[in-house]
Amino acid sequence: DKNWKFDGDDLKVNSDIHTILEASQDEDSLLGKETDTSDFLAQFNKKGGSINVSFNYIFTGLDEKIESILNEVEIEPINSKINFTPDNKNPFDITESVNGKRVNKQKLYNDINEQFLTSNKINVELSYTEEIPTITKEYNESLTKKITTFSTNVADSTGGRKHNVKLALSKFNGFVLNPNETVSFNTIIGEHTTQNGYKPATIIYNGEFTEGIGGGICQASTTLYNALLLSGVRIDEVHKHSLPVRYVPLGLDAMVAEYTSDLKFTNTSEYPIYIKTYSDKNSVSVDVFSHELDYTYKTRSETIDTIKSSGDKVIPDTDRKYTSKVLFKGEYFRISYPKDGYEAKAYLQKYLGDKLIEETLIRHEIYQPQRGVVIEGVEDLPAGISPIDSGVKIMYE
Repeated sequence: DKNWKFDGDDLKVNSDIHTILEASQDEDSLLGKETDTSDFLAQFNKKGGSINVSFNYIFTGLDEKIESILNEVEIEPINSKINFTPDNKNPFDITESVNGKRVNKQKLYNDINEQFLTSNKINVELSYTEEIPTITKEYNESLTKKITTFSTNVADSTGGRKHNVKLALSKFNGFVLNPNETVSFNTIIGEHTTQNGYKPATIIYNGEFTEGIGGGICQASTTLYNALLLSGVRIDEVHKHSLPVRYVPLGLDAMVAEYTSDLKFTNTSEYPIYIKTYSDKNSVSVDVFSHELDYTYKTRSETIDTIKSSGDKVIPDTDRKYTSKVLFKGEYFRISYPKDGYEAKAYLQKYLGDKLIEETLIRHEIYQPQRGVVIEGVEDLPAGISPIDSGVKIMYE
């Protein structure tokens, strides 16, 4: 429904057009036929010769005028986009793609040139081709399939520990891992401090359970680690706990500690990976979305050996911390029981349908045994007084 008109006032003739004629005349001169330009053209025309020069060379600025028309009528294709909102019932809102409209520029120039050779009144119509966007809605839908879900139990965790697990894992809710991107777990969750919202809870330090800020963060990293394994993500760095943990099989834990131990991983696929995390009062979970995998993955843990504990460690209550439990020598209060250690191997299994294609050893870990801890009172017994029998039996190797 649009028209554009150009006449002589709109067009300028290329001032270098005479060079075309001179070049043709020079070529004829090389054949021994020296003539001036007017004689050359007369003879050339008499012999039925012709010199075709492209119209857009003759008229300077015509290309720019045509480009301005194309800019006015052409429509750029619009790619489909993925909006990842993990907390919504449907975590992905994928927009429709819109086809573009391109002028068939080659046909336009051919039509103009064809009429230009026979007439000084040229009338051409624009014809269009449809341009398909490079990213369609169907393609984006193929990138948002749920690959796996992995959960661990927090029902028996204390309030502070449960809070820390959920808080650390929430840092990955809505996270997009792009192709070839490497991520550090510690970098994403921040320092394990009260300023970052973490609370005191039980941690494993120097092979013993003790109180510390951020207890439970390792369960968050372990939950994420197992979900990533089942998604085919490459694990670049992972560490075991010094003691076994209850929420995953041996060899499938992922201990993190500030400045010393991290969980690092890389998306080696050509597709983005979308991570959703969520929790309830009993469990924390990780969902992973991406392009459907050619294979499915499973993990397997195998205990190779049991390492017997050496029994109890009796600690005098010299700082009077447990005077409400024990007071005199020979009185005992148990803090923890001895625990055996283990040697274990973990494997990543690759399946095609129901058929096991490959099994790869990914971890070989040794968890040291733990001695039990028993507190003994430090006061000397007064004459005639017997220590209270608390029923604690000291265990020896």
